[in-house]
Amino acid sequence: MKNRKTSEIIYYIALFLYMALCLYLYINQLRYPVTGRFEADTPVHVSMAVDDGFYYSLTAFVYLLLSFLPFSDILIALFLSVCTCLSVVMCVRLTKDVLDAYDLKIKEGYIYLFSFCANFVMGFYVKAFNVQHYIGYQNANMWHNSTYIVMRLFALWCLILYLDIYKDSKLNIKKLILFCVVLTLSTAVKPSFFVVFAPVMAIELLWDLFKKKKPFKDVFFFALTVVPSFAVLILQSLVLFGNDTGNGYAISPFTALSQRGDHPKVTLVLSVLFPLLVFITHIKEAFKDRIYAFSLLVWLMGFAEVFFFLETGSRTGDSNFFWGYSIVLFVLFFESGILILKDIFKKKIFAGTAILPKVYITVLCAVYLWHVISGVWHFVLLLEGLTYFV
Repeated sequence: MKNRKTSEIIYYIALFLYMALCLYLYINQLRYPVTGRFEADTPVHVSMAVDDGFYYSLTAFVYLLLSFLPFSDILIALFLSVCTCLSVVMCVRLTKDVLDAYDLKIKEGYIYLFSFCANFVMGFYVKAFNVQHYIGYQNANMWHNSTYIVMRLFALWCLILYLDIYKDSKLNIKKLILFCVVLTLSTAVKPSFFVVFAPVMAIELLWDLFKKKKPFKDVFFFALTVVPSFAVLILQSLVLFGNDTGNGYAISPFTALSQRGDHPKVTLVLSVLFPLLVFITHIKEAFKDRIYAFSLLVWLMGFAEVFFFLETGSRTGDSNFFWGYSIVLFVLFFESGILILKDIFKKKIFAGTAILPKVYITVLCAVYLWHVISGVWHFVLLLEGLTYFV
């Protein structure tokens, strides 16, 4: 009990310090727009809402409301800081729920540490292959794009609710309504999570209907929860890709990926190195473990979208399909990390006599640690005032 209290105190202190650092960063991003110092997308998002009246995202209305108050830049930065830190809190809850699904109990301190790490992992930084720390835009975490920061929070909430609904043996209308609302809010902020999540959800529902023989009523009502998000997606598409905008989509394999990074093919591997190494030793679980299979499918969906599709018109260089890839990287890194925790604490690999599994798990932990260090390093550079594409 004493150790649990200590870990909680450390966790809340770390969370407070993280929020303070984020507040400092986001305030400076808003105060130095397009100057090369603290460069970020956030001031553009705020300006589009406040100055141009372009309400493409739910966050635009938040910025507009806060703009009428004194010290609006501080309030907007505080809003984003709270959302950033709430993602860590949501990650703690999701970690506990997934571990519970695996019937695995570990110390609270490990859960807190893992949740913080999940919110810092970035591409495996190797200067020889990519000078920029923000390699190829292919990262699970970032601190320069306000809509992604807020969307990720709602996406994590969606995943918590989605898992909770699946664990119920009976249909729970209240949970379905809450899931529907949160998914719609996530889409209204940024559609990136919805466009990678909804297809995989459809696959899982069809699997449940035809393979597991779930009642049609249960599957049907679960499927209805995505309808409001589809409506929001259509409205957003009309604003961003309507006939009068000159913008659209094209099928152009690998074009978007090749626009980012010094060595795009190497960057692609480095962005997903840890999950790739985990997959090599957990291929069988990909066909047996529903949660792991979901993380692989949602990653595959995000990768397919950023690999095949390209925006055209004035948005050609925006590469907005990367945002969907970023959130699926978050999901894949999270679940891959959970599998290693499972290997260590449930399969008790380090308690066995076999040497090879111990060596491999140690290597995987070292690779994961460098992914985290790469993210912390990038965050520190941002705090120093450098551009996000450093």
